Amino acid sequence: MSLLLAGVTVVALAGCGIGVPEGVVHDGPGPSAGPGLASPENETPPKWSPNNLDPRQLVMDFLQAPAGDHVNGHTAIMNEVRKFLADGEGWEPGGNLTLVRVVDEPSPRGNTADVTLRHLGTLTVDGEVIPSQNPTEKRYRFKFVQKPGGPGLVLAERPDEQLMLDVDSLTKYYAKLPIYFWNSDDTALVPDVRYMPTAVAEEQRNNRLFDWLNNGSSAWLEGAVKPVPKDTQRVGSIVEDAHQLTVNLGALVDQTPRDTLAAQLYWTLWPEGEQRLQLQMDGRDVATDYRFPEKNLAVAARGTDPGRYAVVDGVLRRLRWGNDHRGVLQLDDAVNRNVVSAAVARDEAAFALVRNVGGGQRLFIGSARDQIAEVPGLRAASISRPIWLDRAASTVLVLADGRPWVVSARDRKAEEVRGAAVGKTFTGLTVAPDGRRMALVREGNLYVAALKRQGTKLSSFAMGDLRRVPTSLDGQLQEVAFMQEDTLVVSSSGDKVSLAQVTIDGAIEQVFPTNQRGVVTNLTAYVANAGRSVTTGSVLLDLDGEAHLAFEGSLQRVGGQTMPVVPPKSPEPSPSTSPSASASPAPPIEPVLSAACFEG
Repeated sequence: MSLLLAGVTVVALAGCGIGVPEGVVHDGPGPSAGPGLASPENETPPKWSPNNLDPRQLVMDFLQAPAGDHVNGHTAIMNEVRKFLADGEGWEPGGNLTLVRVVDEPSPRGNTADVTLRHLGTLTVDGEVIPSQNPTEKRYRFKFVQKPGGPGLVLAERPDEQLMLDVDSLTKYYAKLPIYFWNSDDTALVPDVRYMPTAVAEEQRNNRLFDWLNNGSSAWLEGAVKPVPKDTQRVGSIVEDAHQLTVNLGALVDQTPRDTLAAQLYWTLWPEGEQRLQLQMDGRDVATDYRFPEKNLAVAARGTDPGRYAVVDGVLRRLRWGNDHRGVLQLDDAVNRNVVSAAVARDEAAFALVRNVGGGQRLFIGSARDQIAEVPGLRAASISRPIWLDRAASTVLVLADGRPWVVSARDRKAEEVRGAAVGKTFTGLTVAPDGRRMALVREGNLYVAALKRQGTKLSSFAMGDLRRVPTSLDGQLQEVAFMQEDTLVVSSSGDKVSLAQVTIDGAIEQVFPTNQRGVVTNLTAYVANAGRSVTTGSVLLDLDGEAHLAFEGSLQRVGGQTMPVVPPKSPEPSPSTSPSASASPAPPIEPVLSAACFEG
């Protein structure tokens, strides 16, 4: 988990086309977990070689050989894969690949090699990873024979009827790219992660992304997003040069579909550098609304780093960080006490405080200008750290005794989230900046679900079907937070505390052991940018009730030189004639900070 905090890139908008939006950091062709559209070494999947007499390498090569473009190159890929087999004639498993993780290295013995594989899901020809809902490990035995009629080793038989692909291939031979759909209210864009084979010809990649959009979103997002406008079709190929991406469409009569599609295509096709996006209707340039940055809520506000806060002795305090030189947090002492955790809306427009009250916990909510008051309909033994939806100051989501509730900041009404959440309890909850994708921890495992809703109408909030996301820490997880649009950070507790960075589909994962023990709570992160940016924000958590900053596998206590607390205004000293008045004061006691959080 890096602490990359990028600045703002500003490029002028020209003509009727759409250029790079202000506040969006255009710093790479793909997220850090995956390569660019073409690797510098032009890596290609391994092929069978008569010179390869190492059984270990033969197994690993066989599991990576199926990588590639199964839309246009399936026949060629299968011809190469069959060369690994003594008899591959007639084997036609189709273009969807079974993703597996190699749990241990192949162990050769005689003419066999055993290897344990964990089934993670399916990579479809549309670039979608569908996670396995029952991820299991299986021990495979690969048997080797001399290639009939020639030198080299081959597999005596197929280990599985399905075409298996080592998940590590995704970071070598694919680019992780988001495509974007409008939410059900047409108010913001929602990303849907896909994997583009680097073998796809450069001039065809944008066409492929467009076609994926037209084919619709992943099934788990159903009800939270909308398809592209009806009858949307591209005419010919998308044309790209150094200055422009030109998309020629069949006629769209109304201006509104043009504008929404323009924003959707910009974020999906991601023009590079000074390129702009130009829509055409039947070959003629058309003007479109270029005010699309605000339609992706993951765009960092004005490119600035958010403020940091923490609880000190039951009081929410501002922390010193970066260029944030604001003074003491101005909250009424009557409400800013007995605080357990908090959420601060963007620009400190509103606050949500969880407080200990009368042996239980209560939620208090309101703006800094108005009274912050208790939410009367929500009382529980335990309430999780609040989450502001849509990075706005209107609606909060919490877990109350493990059950998801949504709360209106305007009238402080609360309702339990309906749908798949009913009757279930969770230990961890996070919501993406788009406000339509949730990640949850239940019984130690990670799940995602769509958050179906009509704006901020409380009675409309419903959780879609839970989708299991496999991780290496299954059964041990406690909390979860979004750290990129398509990437989560999860934590375990106990004798060996670990953090893991995992894509929302479970395909790409990196585990960071901390070599510490304890209970992790209040895990939170900040999504610092959008699109194909590599930028990630900070990760904060409590370990045994003390706030820490996470950096890969290391945890550093918050406070002191690391995000110090903004000191309160000192009272004027009173005159004194005591001999002890000039004595050196005792060194201050370093306060214990907890429940550190971000603005926004």
